[in-house]
Amino acid sequence: MRHNSMNEKLTKSQEKKLTEVLDEAAQFGGMTLMQSRGYLAHIHCFPKTIDPGIWSAHIANVKPEKELWPFENKIMEMLFTLYNQLHTEVVEKGQVISPKCNALLDEVKQRRIPQDLRHWCAGFMTGYMVLREKWQEVCCPEQLEEVESCSHMMGYLATLGSEEEHALAWRDGAEPAPEMLLEAIQEAMDYMHGWSQMELDEDNQPVNAMVNPNEGNSLN
Repeated sequence: MRHNSMNEKLTKSQEKKLTEVLDEAAQFGGMTLMQSRGYLAHIHCFPKTIDPGIWSAHIANVKPEKELWPFENKIMEMLFTLYNQLHTEVVEKGQVISPKCNALLDEVKQRRIPQDLRHWCAGFMTGYMVLREKWQEVCCPEQLEEVESCSHMMGYLATLGSEEEHALAWRDGAEPAPEMLLEAIQEAMDYMHGWSQMELDEDNQPVNAMVNPNEGNSLN
């Protein structure tokens, strides 16, 4: 579901301003703009609307408070625009991974994990951690395992850019092969996109009747 926002896409000046604000928030445990893109992509995969006061508070790394936004109104308006932009990309176009990551994913073929890609993946994984209990409410055990696996896949990709032993080994030629890794990522994101096409009511029953999560149907 979209938010009421004047704009459907951030202008370059808005994106620059939002980048500055979120970079500052990230210094205090919040999310950068790229992390926010990954985080909101996961939010859009979840089949129920999440209160904006909750998701925006996690971006700022503050405790959600009723009737109090974590950022000033001008910045919140930009975040709502970003939210709507991600709705178009994820839900309508099936681009769970941001188009801004396409060139970055090409780097994976050379066994390189750019920082922006790591940030996006970390944000997506954070989305799962934030919504984990809510996923448990709407998924059967098999589906929950799949959602968790897909989310951890992105967390794993982020670690491959670190200085951890397994990451250094991978960048030096260890398994998995980049092509297999990219294929697994695509499959994971296709699965998560399937959830974005479902809408559940308060009783966790499908409004659009595309998939019944209680029957353990796999999403394609």
